[in-house]
Amino acid sequence: MTAHTCTLALDIGGTKIAYALVPDDAPTTTAASGRLGTKDGHNPASQTRLAFQAGADAAKQHNMTIARIGVGAPGVIIAPEGKIVYNGETVREWAGTDLRAMAQEIIPVPFAAHNDVRVWAYGEHHMGAGESLTGRVLYVSLGTGIGGAIIDQGALLDSPSGTAGEFAEIVCADFSGRATRCEDVASGTGLTAYYNKATGENLKLPSIMQKYHEGDTLAQEIIEGNLHGFGRALGALVTLLDLDAVVVGGGVSAIGEPILHPLCKGIKETVLPPRASIQMLTTALGPEAAVLAAAQYARDMAF
Repeated sequence: MTAHTCTLALDIGGTKIAYALVPDDAPTTTAASGRLGTKDGHNPASQTRLAFQAGADAAKQHNMTIARIGVGAPGVIIAPEGKIVYNGETVREWAGTDLRAMAQEIIPVPFAAHNDVRVWAYGEHHMGAGESLTGRVLYVSLGTGIGGAIIDQGALLDSPSGTAGEFAEIVCADFSGRATRCEDVASGTGLTAYYNKATGENLKLPSIMQKYHEGDTLAQEIIEGNLHGFGRALGALVTLLDLDAVVVGGGVSAIGEPILHPLCKGIKETVLPPRASIQMLTTALGPEAAVLAAAQYARDMAF
């Protein structure tokens, strides 16, 4: 039986590492996949090494040949080489990790890695919502935190230090008009903290959204006001960078209209007239977006 070639794709996160074999002849599917934990005392580097080995084992079981490896990971990464130069709170003890060297100890094939949001944006642009877009596009991921990427003429914005697209520190207004870093205002963690601090409760975002839909005025003011403030900041970026489109993804964006309506309203309020018709889209990739995007990035960038 002839072995089929594939990409081993990893999506490294704060609570898990997802890995998958993505066939070259069916790049929107996975032939095998699995997950490993990264919390509760697990060292992120050791768990990543285990994920590479698990992918190698899965390839043998499915009679597949790994032609390349693609990784999306948190932190600031020199890409496509895969050297972690800075980590935030998502994955600690991460800076200094050389993902390429680690992977090639186990599977000596071409390799490419980038920040997880940059990888998602690359995949979304070439396989999802951005497939028909041209020019300069801002990709925004609203999740536990906030991340971004800029794609210009189909390529990620060149970034020798790996920081292009890191806009969590941009300042925006919250629902009360107070200015602070946008990640604290509009991320899932930020929205949850705002509501719980104001009420003394300890709710997770889905419960807060339930209260929103039940008519809780405070929940509505926080969700709509914070996303509107973030949208106004993005509108300024649209003008500053002369963007052709904005694509929004991430778990918080999946909530839908309560998030997207005030966000888009804020963007439209602050863009200058020449960009008044800015296209605003949401992610089109499904639940396997992260690994499919990592595979796409590797097919184009691995060496």
